Parts: sequence; structure tokens; C-alpha cells
Amino acid sequence: MSYRRGQQKLKRRKRSSAKSLWDEGKEINVAVKTGKVLLGERSVTRELSMGDLKMIVLARNAPAKVVNQIKILNNCLESPIPVYVSKNSSWELGAICARPHWVSVVGVINPGDSSIMKAVEK
Repeated sequence: MSYRRGQQKLKRRKRSSAKSLWDEGKEINVAVKTGKVLLGERSVTRELSMGDLKMIVLARNAPAKVVNQIKILNNCLESPIPVYVSKNSSWELGAICARPHWVSVVGVINPGDSSIMKAVEK
């Protein structure tokens, strides 16, 4: 095949299997849309004492005061709830949850169609 001046052969992009990659942000977004989640420190700590939460997701840069308070309350429970520290910042976590503000804590009551609970198993 001959190419004209200035033209180049197009390179094929390597495809990665989307099924094998686990995307944390996507799973949180699916949980927000299809399941039942709580956003924010106050609502999560209130629900934590009730014992209805299945998982807690903390932002990477959540305030130390909030992290300590949640860990202390979680240790007081008979069966502690899994706490997952996200690789996303609070601003990115807010964008993932489709909110125009920071979200430092997400409490998952019902994950819906999401496989966010796999994060705890890893």
C-alpha cells in the first residue's frame, strides 16, 4: 500500500478487557444511582449507630477528626462495618456522586446493582 506525502499508517489501539478492570469510581456512581447511600459525616455517623450500613467509603483526604470519629464508633459496634479508604479526593468523590460539593464520607446501605462490596474483599 502506498501512502501519499504527509499520510501515515494508522496504528491500531491495544484493547484491554473492560471486564477484568475494576473501576472504583464507576462502582460508587452505580451504587449512588441504583442503591441507597448516605453522603456526609453527620448522616453516616447517625446511621452508623443504628447499624444499617453495609460499608463506609472515606475520601483519601478526609479530615483526621472525621476518620477518627468513624473508626471509634465503628469499633464500638458488635460487628464492625467495613471501612474502605478511596483513592479519590473528596472533590472527586463529590463529582462521582454527581454533587457540586465535597463529599468526604459515603455510607452504603444498599449497593443496588453495584459491586462496590468487592472493594472490601481485596
